[in-house]
Amino acid sequence: MAAVIIIRQSSAWPQTIEEFGRLVDATQDELVHFAFYRLGNQADAEDVVQDVYVQAFRDRALRRHVTEVRPYLFRMVRNRCTDVLRGRSRSGGEPAEALVDGGDMLSAILAREEASEFARLLEAIPEREAEVIRLRAWSELSFAEIAIAVDAAVPTVKSRFRYGIDKLRRLLHQEGDAQS
Repeated sequence: MAAVIIIRQSSAWPQTIEEFGRLVDATQDELVHFAFYRLGNQADAEDVVQDVYVQAFRDRALRRHVTEVRPYLFRMVRNRCTDVLRGRSRSGGEPAEALVDGGDMLSAILAREEASEFARLLEAIPEREAEVIRLRAWSELSFAEIAIAVDAAVPTVKSRFRYGIDKLRRLLHQEGDAQS
């Protein structure tokens, strides 16, 4: 938990291996979680985050000006996920799932179903609104951090969140009426 505080208070991009290691320790789980909800595949999510860390460390000198490290990483993951999703649509499908150990099978299935249901609902609303909801609900970013991650003003982010939640609420209500 202390590492998260260090990262959130940091005002500069990490330059040393030690600083970068603390950044990875503090952000890896939430970035993988965010990528998983975008991609619906744990192995792809882990690959995306790994790619982002490699790029972030390799180009660290170019990012010295970045003052909001955590939201910037979310932006990098978001962009990389978009690239992966575009690649899937061009190739006509999703790559085969990674094999899961028997002990983790139930957890993987439940996580996949939850992600699929959430993804299905978010696909029914505009992507800009869905993205803000993902970042707020699953990654627990503040509206200011989301604004940096999606390159929008804070009031715009708040509006997207509110409109997106309203649309999800209507969708759930319509589905409930249809099942009655």
